[in-house]
Amino acid sequence: MDYTTLEEIVREAEKPSRFEHSLGVVEVCALLSRRFHLDVELARMAGIFHDYARYMDGQEMLAFCDKHGIQVEDEERESPMLLHGAVAAWYFPRITNNWDERAQLAIRHHTLASVDMGALGAVVYVADYSEKGRRHLDDNDRLTIWGKTSLEDMVLEVLCREEEYSFTVNRKMAAVSLRCRDFLRSGGRFAR
Repeated sequence: MDYTTLEEIVREAEKPSRFEHSLGVVEVCALLSRRFHLDVELARMAGIFHDYARYMDGQEMLAFCDKHGIQVEDEERESPMLLHGAVAAWYFPRITNNWDERAQLAIRHHTLASVDMGALGAVVYVADYSEKGRRHLDDNDRLTIWGKTSLEDMVLEVLCREEEYSFTVNRKMAAVSLRCRDFLRSGGRFAR
C-alpha cells in the first residue's frame, strides 16, 4: 500500500481536527527523516497512522492488548488511552501489508518514548510533540527542538520538557520515559 491510499484510510477513521494533527506529524516526519537520512516514505506512513486507534475506548484497548499479547506498561494500564499507539502498531501491518518493524515500533512508542523505538520512532515521537498545530509550543520552542544536532538530542529535549511539565502538574513521569531519558543522557543511540 502506498502513502496516498493509507492517508485516505486514516482520513475516514479520524475526526477532522485529529486528521489535521496527523498531517502535521507527516510534514515533520518527512522533514526529519530527510535530514537524518531515514526512509521518508516509511516515516510518512508511520506519521499518518500513529493516531489511527485514538478513538477506541481505553478499556477496549486494554482488553485488545491483553488478548493479542501486547506488552502494557504500568502507566498504560492506569491510563489506557495511552495504548492507542500499541493498538495502531498492531493494525499497521495488517492494513498496509507492510511488516517493517521500524514503523511498528515508531507507532507503538510515540506516546511515552522508549529506548527500543529506533530512529524512526524518534522521528515520530518528536513530530507528534512538535508539529505546528500543537499549541503548547511556539515557533521558538520548535526551533529549539528541531535545532538539535541529533535525533537523540531532540528526544531528550522533549523528554526534559515533559518531565518539567509533569513536575508542575504533580504527575509522575512514566518509567519507560525515564529509562529513555537516562539512556540518552548516558550517550545511548537509537537503532537505525
